[in-house]
Amino acid sequence: MQNRSGSSTALDVGNKERHSSPWARFKSHFRMRPPDDDEPQDWWIASTAIPLVAAAAGPLANVMSINALVNPLRNHILPNASGPDDPLEQVGIHDPHWCIALNATSLACGAAGNIFLLFTFTRTVRYIVGVPLSIILWLVATGLLVGITAAVDLYIPPIPPHQIYSQGYWSAVIAAILYFILCLILMINMLGYFLGHYPQRFALTDEQRTLILQTMAFLIWLLIGAAVFQRVMGISFANALYFSDVTVLTLGFGDIIPPNVVSRGLIFPYAVLGIIILGLVVGSIREFAGEMSYNNVVKAHLQRRREAAVARSVTIERGDSDGDVEDGVPRSAISRRESIRSGRAKSGRSYRKRLKRKPIRSAISALGRAAVNRPKVLIMREEKDRFDAMRAIQSETIRFHRWFTLSMSILAFAIVWTGGAAVFWALESLDYFSALYFGFCSLLTIGYGDITPKSNPGRPFFIVWSLIAVPTMTILISEMSDTIVAGFKQATNDFGEWTILPQVDRYRKFFGKFPGLRKILRSSEEKRRVSRGFQVGLDVELDSDGNPVADRPTPTIEELARSPGNSNRALARDLAFAIRRVADDFGSGGTKQYSYEEWVEFTRLIRFTEIVPPGVEGLEKNEYLYGIVDWDWIGETSPMLAEQTEPEWVLDRLCESLIRYLDMDNTAEEEEKEEAPVLKKERDLGSQDGSDQDRHADEPQPWSDSTARGPGNDGFSHPPVGRDWTSSGQSGRGRSGDGGRTSSENRRDSA
Repeated sequence: MQNRSGSSTALDVGNKERHSSPWARFKSHFRMRPPDDDEPQDWWIASTAIPLVAAAAGPLANVMSINALVNPLRNHILPNASGPDDPLEQVGIHDPHWCIALNATSLACGAAGNIFLLFTFTRTVRYIVGVPLSIILWLVATGLLVGITAAVDLYIPPIPPHQIYSQGYWSAVIAAILYFILCLILMINMLGYFLGHYPQRFALTDEQRTLILQTMAFLIWLLIGAAVFQRVMGISFANALYFSDVTVLTLGFGDIIPPNVVSRGLIFPYAVLGIIILGLVVGSIREFAGEMSYNNVVKAHLQRRREAAVARSVTIERGDSDGDVEDGVPRSAISRRESIRSGRAKSGRSYRKRLKRKPIRSAISALGRAAVNRPKVLIMREEKDRFDAMRAIQSETIRFHRWFTLSMSILAFAIVWTGGAAVFWALESLDYFSALYFGFCSLLTIGYGDITPKSNPGRPFFIVWSLIAVPTMTILISEMSDTIVAGFKQATNDFGEWTILPQVDRYRKFFGKFPGLRKILRSSEEKRRVSRGFQVGLDVELDSDGNPVADRPTPTIEELARSPGNSNRALARDLAFAIRRVADDFGSGGTKQYSYEEWVEFTRLIRFTEIVPPGVEGLEKNEYLYGIVDWDWIGETSPMLAEQTEPEWVLDRLCESLIRYLDMDNTAEEEEKEEAPVLKKERDLGSQDGSDQDRHADEPQPWSDSTARGPGNDGFSHPPVGRDWTSSGQSGRGRSGDGGRTSSENRRDSA
């Protein structure tokens, strides 16, 4: 009956889906998420990169639109001009009023679309309102610019050979293309929102918002320079904008030069401030590109490598039964891999529940704590294998990150270089090799000036291309410093240590590989040690046991497994020494990596103050209050997955352990204070119950004789076992042998 009912239900659902309207089936694909949704997000290019590109390129489209509005759309070539492609030998032809009005309207729509997008970033306007408005306004601006350029070409075209389209006309074409591209990418962003890949908000950081502001400041600085140099140099606004761009990017072609003292004097502050703003923009772009690649590409690569390491490292434990094994792999191992993969697949309520647990605990560490009835040395060896595996993954991921970012930078450089050369080949009437040569000299800011953009369409395109190309080249050079330049530097240092600047340790290590030479070096070292004698008075750092830290060898796994547990007071003392040592490592500023044996010591100092034992209820609360106390080397809470350096991570954990230790002491003191009145009351009640026995206190007692010897035969009298000798029947007087102490004083001492 259940099978029949289940099949009938499935048939009903299938019939409903078949008979539903096309609009209902189309609508079922959309799942719009609210702004406060905390489910996992994907489509990271659409959710993060596209909004940032739109916000940075929007002002550039506005600059091109301003250039189209300020300059006439047609130019007249002067009779004495050296050629038709010389922009300095041209004068503008006035445009009709309808053309100027439509151009101004397109600029207003483009600026309004950019403003609404910025308001969406700052959450002043809702996402579902601001982004569609930006798309609509930019589409209107695109339509107006396309209509203007088409109408001019149809009704008032330039009459050759003495008339030509100006830089303003081609700036309008470029602005229309930019507006249209921005509309397309924002539509892709909204499509990802409608499909439920991310909530209706822009997940940008403060650094990314700073990049948007820096880009706007740089473009405004170009407009200010164009307006100033147009007046002081007597050139058109389009040529002044090109001159400002060449100056700030330090290209220095020399095709346009400042003709008077005023313009030359203005170069000093303008170039300095412009280069500073450009440096800030390039630095922010490099940081954004590195952050995006690391968070979305490198971390995914690390996750895949970690899953593969878990699959390889899991072995069938001796205590596993046949029922616990599936396809030759323990079920615990399968659950471990599933727990790792589920971190990316979970969504909805389960994902939100997992987010509330801070920090996220790995199922791998829970299995490691369950390894009981096994030799400690075997467990530590397995942990060391996992440690070494994660260390290898960490090193491989660092190399992957460096070479991946370098490859992406080279690819971006190649696209910008070859694509720009193709455009200059078409616009400047150059052969492709000359266009490649010009693009290469521009990218490296060599600036020979033998080939420069001279045509009216070439200069506006060069402004847009150079603002993309020069930062791309700068990022490529900075990425090369971590890979190629670092390798060349290491090779240079190795060559110098072997030849020009030799080091004794280098030769000693090399000759130590040969047994005969190693024996000779060892004997000579012993002779030198004997001749120097015993060294005293050295400033050597000592550990908690008074032994020199530098001379203490790193313990092996067997020694660590056999080492007895110390008291909490001794561990607290070791904790203070460890904090000082790790603080020195952190202060040195390097990227120090600790060995497994050192991590064992740190782990012991971190976990000995654990308030809630592992595996019991309340562990997540304990970690939320006092920090991480347990982790697995290949788990999600592995220290090697942290964004901090290892000294910084260890220092934080050791300080948290110190806080837990102090909290434990404070808790013990508070408990003693709370129990003190109860104990005092119990002692008072005991004194009243024994008052009848103390009435005969005047009678001589055998144990009060000064000549009596107690069972310890130590020369001191001892009271009989079980007698309350802290009380006295004398009012306000002590017993014989108490030195005149009162009963209240005795009770205080016993307390």
